[in-house]
Amino acid sequence: MVILLVALGFVGIVASLLKNNEPVKVLQSRMVRNGSEVFVEGRLRNAGTRAAGPLDLEVRYYARNGDALGRDVLTIQPLRAGTEREFHTPIHNLGTANSYSIYLNHGRNPYGN
Repeated sequence: MVILLVALGFVGIVASLLKNNEPVKVLQSRMVRNGSEVFVEGRLRNAGTRAAGPLDLEVRYYARNGDALGRDVLTIQPLRAGTEREFHTPIHNLGTANSYSIYLNHGRNPYGN
């Protein structure tokens, strides 16, 4: 019983630390196409209890076969706790773009990487 309580306590602590460590989330995103031109737009939210940022939002574009077609890195200025912000990548002529991925870079960790 003691081991179970210790394990549950550990899980709770880790969940709490992760929530406060990675507070900015992508609420929604979509690829917008106009002929051969594409861009990605979406919305971010700081669900944490303190301001977060600045951070880099990286968007990568892919063809149907998985080939990488392009990449954007947007610098998102600090978000106050509980606030939301829209983002919009530059327009690119990537007619074969079929999908994308988004990565939020919160900066270096305490170990320097």
